[in-house]
Amino acid sequence: KQQQQPATPPLDFAPSSHALGAMSDGLPKLNAARAVAVPLAAASQGVQAISKLVSEHQIGEKLSKLGSHSALEQLSSRKELLLAVLGLVLVLHGAQFKNIILVTQLVLSFLYVRVRGSVMAIYNDIKTVVDKAEADAPQAEPAKESNEDQSKHAKKRDAKKEAAKAPSAADTQAHIEASKKVLKALDSERLTNASTEVMVCLMACLLVLHGGLAQRVAVSHALVAAVAGRVEGLLHFEGFEEVESWTSSLLRFALWVVILPMAIFMGPLALILNVVAFGADLATQHGVAFLAKIGKVPDADASLGSPKGLMAFGGLVAFGTLWQVWSWAAGSGMAWYFQMLYLPAVIAEGLLGLL
Repeated sequence: KQQQQPATPPLDFAPSSHALGAMSDGLPKLNAARAVAVPLAAASQGVQAISKLVSEHQIGEKLSKLGSHSALEQLSSRKELLLAVLGLVLVLHGAQFKNIILVTQLVLSFLYVRVRGSVMAIYNDIKTVVDKAEADAPQAEPAKESNEDQSKHAKKRDAKKEAAKAPSAADTQAHIEASKKVLKALDSERLTNASTEVMVCLMACLLVLHGGLAQRVAVSHALVAAVAGRVEGLLHFEGFEEVESWTSSLLRFALWVVILPMAIFMGPLALILNVVAFGADLATQHGVAFLAKIGKVPDADASLGSPKGLMAFGGLVAFGTLWQVWSWAAGSGMAWYFQMLYLPAVIAEGLLGLL
């Protein structure tokens, strides 16, 4: 009988952490504590200076008053109307802001949920640590009343003297200990995960902005989602009710087969269709919601699913596509008065185009 040969273990070229630790045991080690202590002390001083500045100028109270301003409350109450107007703007001039729309669609479709979860986890940890540090901090002494007759030059001179005072070693050590206390309370793994998610989000946005296959796939995904949401309500697969999820997947696959080649070989047309469909969806959904809010429409969802709602969506898509394709073919852009009206969006679009 032949003896069974033992299985050959797979080759692993990556050195283990145990092997690396054994290799480094015999090497002399450098004391790099100062390289960590100085940034920690500076960070603690910066946080304290910012907190002092915020408390002195009552920035938190001013922001809360600004949030409760009557103008902002009126804008918030008319949010549906503003979003409907934004949709109409995209129907007319959306192709001029393709970078903003592509990044927005990418973040909302793929990245917002996962990035939000990681960032909010580390944000809650930081907030807990800050609240605990403020509770443990000693009460600040009341500030002395300044002499009203003191001249501005004297105030500047006193400020320079205070700034010229170098922090003592005890103060530096206290700042280092405060930073170490904060770092002990935080979870380094959560911070690493949040940073990784943010970097992945930025890299995905850069890939889409630079064009190529990534941008074509992003445009196709948005178009498939927009078309499938409207078409599914018009189709009924009799006898296949038990596998409704599969029929929906097959419908989306069929849309991918049609839309992805169009996005690859007719990129400008697919991009215009995507932008116009996005704007028409905003205009119809939020426009009907606004009409329902003021009592002009009894039920917003029923109105959107009705033939009139579908005709409104299709009419906006058809008109916007013809308008923007004609503008693209003629090589014309927006008029100067529209550029002044959309100035913040124009600036943002230009900045994204530089990336």
